[in-house]
Amino acid sequence: MIVQIYPVAAFVFVVALVVGTVVFKYTSASHGGPPARGDLVGAIGAATGVGTLLWLFLTFAPSPAPASLPEAPVISSTADPAVR
Repeated sequence: MIVQIYPVAAFVFVVALVVGTVVFKYTSASHGGPPARGDLVGAIGAATGVGTLLWLFLTFAPSPAPASLPEAPVISSTADPAVR
């Protein structure tokens, strides 16, 4: 079975993982005191937020023309009146 992964989806996933990793590493080194683990919840939240925004910005495509209302059928005035 072949699973297709679209390039935009792979790009968004990789960028979200990199942002999450950077946030996790930064939060572990930024606080004062003894070395500790990073903020896992903050890293997951940052990765989710970046992934969501990238997905919205990269996949949103507005329709080229606004939807129009259906038009009434045109009745020819030259047709036989009995047919109407």
